[in-house]
Amino acid sequence: MNTKWSAALGIIAAVVVIGTPYAQVQKVDAEKMLAERFGFSAAEIGQARAGQAVTKLLPSKEAIEVGVGGAVRVPGTPDRLVYWLKDIAGFRKAAELGLSKKLSSPPQIGDFADLSLSDDELAALKACRPGNCDLRLGDKAIARFQADVDWSSPDAARRASELTRQLMLGHAQAYLRGGDEALGTAHNEKTPRLTADEFRYLLYQSTALYELAPAFANYLDKFPAASLPGAEQFLYWAKGGGGPEASITLHQLVIYTAPGGAVFVADKQIYASRYTDALLVVISLASTSDGAGYYAMVGARARSRMLDGMAARLLRGRVQKATIETARMYLDWIQQSLASAR
Repeated sequence: MNTKWSAALGIIAAVVVIGTPYAQVQKVDAEKMLAERFGFSAAEIGQARAGQAVTKLLPSKEAIEVGVGGAVRVPGTPDRLVYWLKDIAGFRKAAELGLSKKLSSPPQIGDFADLSLSDDELAALKACRPGNCDLRLGDKAIARFQADVDWSSPDAARRASELTRQLMLGHAQAYLRGGDEALGTAHNEKTPRLTADEFRYLLYQSTALYELAPAFANYLDKFPAASLPGAEQFLYWAKGGGGPEASITLHQLVIYTAPGGAVFVADKQIYASRYTDALLVVISLASTSDGAGYYAMVGARARSRMLDGMAARLLRGRVQKATIETARMYLDWIQQSLASAR
Protein backbone atom coordinates (compact mmCIF):
# COMPACT_ATOMS: atom_id res chain seq x y z
CA MET A 1 0.00 0.00 0.00
CA ASN A 2 1.20 3.55 -0.80
CA THR A 3 1.10 5.25 2.60
CA LYS A 4 2.59 8.65 1.79
CA TRP A 5 -0.68 10.48 1.16
CA SER A 6 -2.49 8.85 4.06
CA ALA A 7 0.40 9.78 6.32
CA ALA A 8 0.57 13.30 4.92
CA LEU A 9 -3.07 14.02 5.42
CA GLY A 10 -3.43 12.15 8.69
CA ILE A 11 -6.71 10.68 7.46
CA ILE A 12 -7.30 7.43 9.26
CA ALA A 13 -10.23 5.09 9.42
CA ALA A 14 -13.07 5.90 11.79
CA VAL A 15 -15.93 3.82 13.02
CA VAL A 16 -19.36 5.46 13.10
CA VAL A 17 -20.91 5.51 16.55
CA ILE A 18 -23.77 3.11 17.17
CA GLY A 19 -25.80 3.62 20.34
CA THR A 20 -26.31 6.34 22.90
CA PRO A 21 -23.56 7.00 25.45
CA TYR A 22 -25.73 7.69 28.49
CA ALA A 23 -28.19 5.51 30.37
CA GLN A 24 -29.98 2.96 28.17
CA VAL A 25 -28.02 2.22 24.99
CA GLN A 26 -30.20 2.29 21.93
CA LYS A 27 -30.37 -1.01 20.06
CA VAL A 28 -29.39 -0.38 16.45
CA ASP A 29 -29.58 -2.64 13.42
CA ALA A 30 -26.04 -2.32 12.07
CA GLU A 31 -26.89 -3.55 8.58
CA LYS A 32 -29.83 -1.16 8.35
CA MET A 33 -27.51 1.64 9.43
CA LEU A 34 -25.03 0.76 6.69
CA ALA A 35 -27.76 0.76 4.08
CA GLU A 36 -29.62 3.89 5.14
CA ARG A 37 -26.81 6.10 6.41
CA PHE A 38 -23.86 5.00 4.29
CA GLY A 39 -25.62 3.87 1.14
CA PHE A 40 -24.21 0.36 1.20
CA SER A 41 -25.77 -1.98 -1.35
CA ALA A 42 -27.10 -5.41 -0.39
CA ALA A 43 -24.02 -6.95 -2.01
CA GLU A 44 -21.66 -4.72 -0.01
CA ILE A 45 -23.46 -5.55 3.24
CA GLY A 46 -23.20 -9.22 2.33
CA GLN A 47 -19.45 -8.87 1.85
CA ALA A 48 -19.07 -7.17 5.22
CA ARG A 49 -21.25 -9.83 6.86
CA ALA A 50 -18.97 -12.51 5.43
CA GLY A 51 -15.91 -10.89 7.02
CA GLN A 52 -14.63 -8.96 4.01
CA ALA A 53 -13.71 -5.31 4.59
CA VAL A 54 -15.80 -2.98 2.43
CA THR A 55 -15.06 0.74 1.95
CA LYS A 56 -16.59 3.50 -0.14
CA LEU A 57 -16.61 7.26 -0.47
CA LEU A 58 -19.31 9.17 1.38
CA PRO A 59 -21.09 12.23 -0.05
CA SER A 60 -19.77 15.61 1.04
CA LYS A 61 -21.62 18.93 1.13
CA GLU A 62 -18.50 20.94 0.26
CA ALA A 63 -15.63 20.43 -2.15
CA ILE A 64 -13.14 20.88 0.67
CA GLU A 65 -14.40 17.79 2.50
CA VAL A 66 -13.55 14.13 2.00
CA GLY A 67 -15.49 11.30 3.61
CA VAL A 68 -15.15 7.53 3.55
CA GLY A 69 -17.20 4.75 5.07
CA GLY A 70 -16.48 1.09 5.63
CA ALA A 71 -17.49 -1.98 7.56
CA VAL A 72 -16.53 -5.56 8.37
CA ARG A 73 -17.98 -8.21 10.65
CA VAL A 74 -15.52 -9.48 13.23
CA PRO A 75 -15.64 -12.24 15.85
CA GLY A 76 -14.96 -11.97 19.56
CA THR A 77 -15.33 -8.98 21.86
CA PRO A 78 -14.10 -5.37 21.67
CA ASP A 79 -11.76 -5.72 24.66
CA ARG A 80 -8.62 -6.32 22.59
CA LEU A 81 -9.26 -3.35 20.31
CA VAL A 82 -9.73 -1.02 23.30
CA TYR A 83 -6.52 -2.35 24.83
CA TRP A 84 -4.58 -1.70 21.63
CA LEU A 85 -5.98 1.78 21.19
CA LYS A 86 -4.81 2.73 24.67
CA ASP A 87 -1.34 1.80 23.41
CA ILE A 88 -1.66 4.32 20.59
CA ALA A 89 2.01 4.15 19.60
CA GLY A 90 1.79 0.39 19.16
CA PHE A 91 -1.54 0.64 17.34
CA ARG A 92 -0.28 3.17 14.79
CA LYS A 93 2.97 1.29 14.29
CA ALA A 94 1.05 -1.93 13.57
CA ALA A 95 -1.13 0.00 11.11
CA GLU A 96 1.96 1.50 9.41
CA LEU A 97 1.02 5.07 10.30
CA GLY A 98 4.45 6.22 11.43
CA LEU A 99 5.81 7.62 14.69
CA SER A 100 3.52 8.58 17.57
CA LYS A 101 3.69 9.26 21.29
CA LYS A 102 1.06 9.43 24.03
CA LEU A 103 1.39 12.60 26.09
CA SER A 104 1.82 12.66 29.83
CA SER A 105 -0.87 14.06 32.10
CA PRO A 106 -0.19 16.93 32.26
CA PRO A 107 1.83 17.15 29.01
CA GLN A 108 5.58 17.68 29.31
CA ILE A 109 8.16 18.97 26.83
CA GLY A 110 9.91 15.59 27.04
CA ASP A 111 6.84 13.98 25.42
CA PHE A 112 8.00 15.55 22.15
CA ALA A 113 11.67 14.56 22.41
CA ASP A 114 11.48 12.30 19.34
CA LEU A 115 9.84 14.94 17.17
CA SER A 116 12.17 16.46 14.58
CA LEU A 117 11.77 18.33 11.29
CA SER A 118 12.64 17.14 7.79
CA ASP A 119 14.66 19.25 5.35
CA ASP A 120 11.44 20.05 3.50
CA GLU A 121 9.73 21.25 6.66
CA LEU A 122 12.74 23.37 7.55
CA ALA A 123 12.70 24.97 4.10
CA ALA A 124 8.98 25.68 4.42
CA LEU A 125 9.44 27.28 7.84
CA LYS A 126 12.27 29.45 6.60
CA ALA A 127 10.02 30.81 3.82
CA CYS A 128 6.89 31.28 5.97
CA ARG A 129 5.34 34.72 6.18
CA PRO A 130 1.91 35.73 7.57
CA GLY A 131 -0.69 34.84 4.98
CA ASN A 132 1.80 32.87 2.89
CA CYS A 133 3.04 29.63 4.43
CA ASP A 134 3.09 26.03 3.24
CA LEU A 135 2.58 24.91 6.83
CA ARG A 136 -0.50 25.49 8.98
CA LEU A 137 0.83 28.11 11.41
CA GLY A 138 -0.68 31.16 13.04
CA ASP A 139 0.90 34.57 12.63
CA LYS A 140 2.44 34.50 16.12
CA ALA A 141 4.07 31.14 15.48
CA ILE A 142 5.45 32.31 12.14
CA ALA A 143 6.90 35.39 13.83
CA ARG A 144 8.59 33.21 16.47
CA PHE A 145 10.30 31.06 13.85
CA GLN A 146 11.55 34.13 12.01
CA ALA A 147 12.71 35.90 15.16
CA ASP A 148 14.13 32.98 17.18
CA VAL A 149 15.84 30.94 14.46
CA ASP A 150 18.97 32.14 12.69
CA TRP A 151 18.40 30.32 9.40
CA SER A 152 21.99 30.92 8.29
CA SER A 153 23.35 29.14 11.37
CA PRO A 154 24.46 25.47 11.36
CA ASP A 155 22.29 25.18 14.46
CA ALA A 156 19.09 26.24 12.66
CA ALA A 157 17.61 22.74 12.33
CA ARG A 158 18.10 21.98 16.02
CA ARG A 159 16.63 25.29 17.09
CA ALA A 160 13.64 24.99 14.73
CA SER A 161 12.87 21.47 15.96
CA GLU A 162 13.14 22.65 19.55
CA LEU A 163 10.74 25.51 18.86
CA THR A 164 8.33 23.11 17.13
CA ARG A 165 8.26 20.95 20.27
CA GLN A 166 7.49 24.01 22.36
CA LEU A 167 4.66 25.03 20.06
CA MET A 168 3.18 21.52 20.09
CA LEU A 169 3.31 21.50 23.88
CA GLY A 170 1.58 24.89 23.85
CA HIS A 171 -1.20 23.52 21.61
CA ALA A 172 -1.72 20.57 23.96
CA GLN A 173 -1.83 22.76 27.06
CA ALA A 174 -4.18 25.27 25.42
CA TYR A 175 -6.60 22.57 24.30
CA LEU A 176 -6.76 20.92 27.71
CA ARG A 177 -7.34 24.32 29.27
CA GLY A 178 -9.87 25.80 26.84
CA GLY A 179 -10.78 23.28 24.12
CA ASP A 180 -11.10 24.24 20.44
CA GLU A 181 -11.68 27.90 21.23
CA ALA A 182 -8.19 28.13 22.75
CA LEU A 183 -6.43 26.90 19.59
CA GLY A 184 -6.69 30.21 17.75
CA THR A 185 -6.42 30.56 13.98
CA ALA A 186 -4.49 29.21 11.03
CA HIS A 187 -3.37 32.07 8.77
CA ASN A 188 -1.73 30.44 5.79
CA GLU A 189 -4.00 32.04 3.20
CA LYS A 190 -5.46 35.50 2.80
CA THR A 191 -7.70 35.29 5.85
CA PRO A 192 -7.36 33.56 9.21
CA ARG A 193 -9.73 30.72 10.11
CA LEU A 194 -10.74 29.67 13.59
CA THR A 195 -9.76 26.08 14.36
CA ALA A 196 -12.97 25.63 16.33
CA ASP A 197 -15.08 26.60 13.32
CA GLU A 198 -13.40 24.08 11.02
CA PHE A 199 -14.00 21.21 13.45
CA ARG A 200 -17.60 22.19 14.08
CA TYR A 201 -18.35 22.22 10.36
CA LEU A 202 -17.47 18.53 10.41
CA LEU A 203 -19.15 17.69 13.69
CA TYR A 204 -22.44 19.42 12.91
CA GLN A 205 -22.76 17.46 9.68
CA SER A 206 -22.51 14.21 11.65
CA THR A 207 -26.28 13.99 12.03
CA ALA A 208 -26.18 10.29 12.92
CA LEU A 209 -23.78 11.05 15.75
CA TYR A 210 -26.08 13.69 17.22
CA GLU A 211 -29.15 11.53 16.73
CA LEU A 212 -27.73 8.34 18.24
CA ALA A 213 -25.15 9.68 20.69
CA PRO A 214 -25.89 13.33 21.55
CA ALA A 215 -23.94 13.36 24.82
CA PHE A 216 -20.90 11.89 23.08
CA ALA A 217 -21.10 14.52 20.33
CA ASN A 218 -21.52 17.23 22.95
CA TYR A 219 -18.42 16.01 24.78
CA LEU A 220 -16.36 16.27 21.59
CA ASP A 221 -17.76 19.72 20.84
CA LYS A 222 -17.59 21.26 24.30
CA PHE A 223 -14.48 19.66 25.81
CA PRO A 224 -13.23 20.40 28.45
CA ALA A 225 -16.41 22.08 29.74
CA ALA A 226 -18.58 19.02 29.00
CA SER A 227 -18.22 15.75 30.88
CA LEU A 228 -18.80 12.14 29.88
CA PRO A 229 -18.86 9.81 32.90
CA GLY A 230 -16.96 6.62 32.23
CA ALA A 231 -14.85 8.10 29.44
CA GLU A 232 -11.06 8.01 29.31
CA GLN A 233 -9.21 10.57 27.20
CA PHE A 234 -5.61 11.45 26.42
CA LEU A 235 -3.59 13.38 23.85
CA TYR A 236 -0.95 12.05 21.47
CA TRP A 237 1.19 13.43 18.66
CA ALA A 238 2.07 11.67 15.44
CA LYS A 239 4.25 12.07 12.38
CA GLY A 240 3.56 9.79 9.46
CA GLY A 241 5.58 8.97 6.39
CA GLY A 242 8.58 10.96 5.29
CA GLY A 243 9.75 13.57 2.83
CA PRO A 244 7.60 16.48 1.63
CA GLU A 245 4.33 14.70 2.45
CA ALA A 246 5.04 14.29 6.17
CA SER A 247 2.63 15.97 8.56
CA ILE A 248 2.96 16.57 12.29
CA THR A 249 -0.38 16.11 14.03
CA LEU A 250 -1.79 16.40 17.53
CA HIS A 251 -4.83 14.35 18.55
CA GLN A 252 -7.25 13.72 21.37
CA LEU A 253 -8.31 10.09 21.80
CA VAL A 254 -11.51 9.45 23.78
CA ILE A 255 -12.41 5.89 24.80
CA TYR A 256 -15.84 5.20 26.28
CA THR A 257 -17.73 2.02 27.10
CA ALA A 258 -21.43 2.77 27.34
CA PRO A 259 -23.87 0.95 29.62
CA GLY A 260 -24.66 -2.31 27.91
CA GLY A 261 -21.15 -2.70 26.51
CA ALA A 262 -21.15 -0.57 23.34
CA VAL A 263 -17.64 0.80 22.74
CA PHE A 264 -17.03 4.34 21.51
CA VAL A 265 -13.65 5.74 20.52
CA ALA A 266 -13.12 9.20 19.02
CA ASP A 267 -9.88 10.36 17.45
CA LYS A 268 -10.07 14.12 17.05
CA GLN A 269 -7.33 16.00 15.27
CA ILE A 270 -6.37 19.07 17.28
CA TYR A 271 -3.62 20.29 14.98
CA ALA A 272 -1.96 19.32 11.69
CA SER A 273 1.09 21.01 10.22
CA ARG A 274 -0.12 20.38 6.66
CA TYR A 275 -3.20 19.91 4.54
CA THR A 276 -6.07 19.09 6.92
CA ASP A 277 -7.93 21.88 8.68
CA ALA A 278 -10.06 19.43 10.66
CA LEU A 279 -10.36 15.66 11.03
CA LEU A 280 -12.81 13.66 13.11
CA VAL A 281 -12.36 9.99 13.88
CA VAL A 282 -14.82 7.89 15.88
CA ILE A 283 -14.47 4.16 16.55
CA SER A 284 -17.12 1.71 17.74
CA LEU A 285 -18.01 -1.97 17.55
CA ALA A 286 -21.72 -2.71 17.19
CA SER A 287 -23.21 -6.09 18.05
CA THR A 288 -24.57 -8.21 15.23
CA SER A 289 -28.25 -9.13 15.23
CA ASP A 290 -27.46 -12.74 16.16
CA GLY A 291 -25.01 -11.73 18.90
CA ALA A 292 -22.16 -13.59 17.21
CA GLY A 293 -19.40 -11.01 17.00
CA TYR A 294 -19.47 -7.34 16.08
CA TYR A 295 -19.61 -5.03 13.12
CA ALA A 296 -16.72 -2.63 12.87
CA MET A 297 -18.23 0.26 10.91
CA VAL A 298 -15.86 2.84 9.56
CA GLY A 299 -16.25 6.43 8.46
CA ALA A 300 -13.93 9.44 8.28
CA ARG A 301 -14.39 13.09 7.39
CA ALA A 302 -11.68 15.67 6.91
CA ARG A 303 -11.68 19.31 5.78
CA SER A 304 -8.88 20.83 3.75
CA ARG A 305 -8.95 24.21 2.04
CA MET A 306 -6.36 22.82 -0.38
CA LEU A 307 -9.13 20.73 -1.99
CA ASP A 308 -10.98 23.78 -3.27
CA GLY A 309 -10.80 24.82 -6.93
CA MET A 310 -9.75 23.22 -10.20
CA ALA A 311 -6.06 23.09 -9.25
CA ALA A 312 -6.89 20.68 -6.44
CA ARG A 313 -8.48 18.01 -8.67
CA LEU A 314 -5.38 15.81 -8.80
CA LEU A 315 -4.76 16.18 -5.07
CA ARG A 316 -8.38 15.31 -4.32
CA GLY A 317 -8.14 12.09 -6.29
CA ARG A 318 -5.07 11.07 -4.37
CA VAL A 319 -6.66 12.02 -1.06
CA GLN A 320 -9.75 9.95 -1.80
CA LYS A 321 -7.70 6.93 -2.87
CA ALA A 322 -5.45 7.15 0.18
CA THR A 323 -8.42 7.56 2.51
CA ILE A 324 -10.13 4.46 1.16
CA GLU A 325 -6.89 2.47 1.34
CA THR A 326 -6.28 3.59 4.90
CA ALA A 327 -9.83 2.73 5.98
CA ARG A 328 -9.44 -0.75 4.50
CA MET A 329 -6.08 -1.13 6.22
CA TYR A 330 -7.64 -0.28 9.58
CA LEU A 331 -10.58 -2.61 9.03
CA ASP A 332 -8.26 -5.46 8.11
CA TRP A 333 -6.10 -4.77 11.16
CA ILE A 334 -9.12 -4.66 13.49
CA GLN A 335 -10.42 -7.90 12.02
CA GLN A 336 -7.09 -9.69 12.47
CA SER A 337 -6.57 -8.30 15.97
CA LEU A 338 -10.00 -9.37 17.22
CA ALA A 339 -9.75 -12.76 15.53
CA SER A 340 -6.46 -13.47 17.31
CA ALA A 341 -8.13 -12.73 20.65
CA ARG A 342 -10.47 -15.73 20.36
